[in-house]
Amino acid sequence: MVGRVIRKLGSFVYDYPKVSEDAQRTGRFGRLKIALVTDYFTADCLSAECRVRVMTPANYRDVIGNWKPDFVLAESAFHGVDGSWRYELAKQPKMLRLTKPKAIFSLVEYAKQAGVPTVFWNKDDGPFFEAFIDVAKAFEYVFTTDEECLDRYRQHVPEQVRVDTLVMPFQPAFHSFTGFNFTRNEVCFTGSYYRRILNERRRFLDMVFEICERNELPLNVFDRNHDRLSHRFEFRFPTSSQVRLHGKVAHRKTASIYKSHLVSINVNSVTSSETMFSRRLLEILACGGIAVTNPSRAVDRHFRNFCHVVNSYDETRDLFARLRHGPSQEDLDRAEAGAKYVRENHTWAHRLEQICAVVKI
Repeated sequence: MVGRVIRKLGSFVYDYPKVSEDAQRTGRFGRLKIALVTDYFTADCLSAECRVRVMTPANYRDVIGNWKPDFVLAESAFHGVDGSWRYELAKQPKMLRLTKPKAIFSLVEYAKQAGVPTVFWNKDDGPFFEAFIDVAKAFEYVFTTDEECLDRYRQHVPEQVRVDTLVMPFQPAFHSFTGFNFTRNEVCFTGSYYRRILNERRRFLDMVFEICERNELPLNVFDRNHDRLSHRFEFRFPTSSQVRLHGKVAHRKTASIYKSHLVSINVNSVTSSETMFSRRLLEILACGGIAVTNPSRAVDRHFRNFCHVVNSYDETRDLFARLRHGPSQEDLDRAEAGAKYVRENHTWAHRLEQICAVVKI
């Protein structure tokens, strides 16, 4: 009941970006049809790769029954493209959900009866495994960004459900290397700040903010939660003389930020997994940005040669002191190599190929 009221209010408060739906694209997956229950970033990226329709609790029968997608793809979405799945996928406190969610389970059952394969992808494992496991169990195919969670899924889902790892991709139609043009000797960060959860993530960002302040190095923050009512509370960034807060920018336009700023900050919320890394890191690297990131097993495994991994305050301070005078040739060489590496290994086309091979489409 409370959740429905909040969703209704949100429809008046938030200006949700639109996704290009059912537009046929060129390329290998240009004719592939996917019905989506995802957040905006994923829907936007897939809309440039294949034909998509965004499903809501109100329209899923029309999308599945009449549009006839090749498969349904749902992810660990907290809101959905237009906010219509808020409080309907992730587990919520009882005060926000007085009745159990029904729409997603009805959607999956309807798709199964229509012979449409159902795929669930938890892009937020492992911190949010418990939040989405009840929904994941309803699907025929389950993918996780964290291979450490594979055994956990297999203990919870029905025996016939196929479980695989699917790591984060990026969309080269939006983020790609076009040469170097760092016009701002400044630092940038695009994303969120959490005051109550993900403590290691918060400590890394606090360290970066303090170093920028002490070195009088401007840091432009493009706050992903700027237009949310809760951004003044749990998502509120700390005050600093060098931190300049900006509203969020359109996903596709973050490329220009990474290309213009001398340093682009990445922070990994999960550091113990060899397969879990942020979409932001891929997009920075894809643009030829100079990425500075906290350490993680996934970064060590995939990206150490293409970005600056900082392990301490002193190391970060010294790196910023050097970079503020401009990148070295070695910085540029590794950034360009990083753009090539992610283009050859981590695009949405690579992930769609994997999904289609598993689902046998």
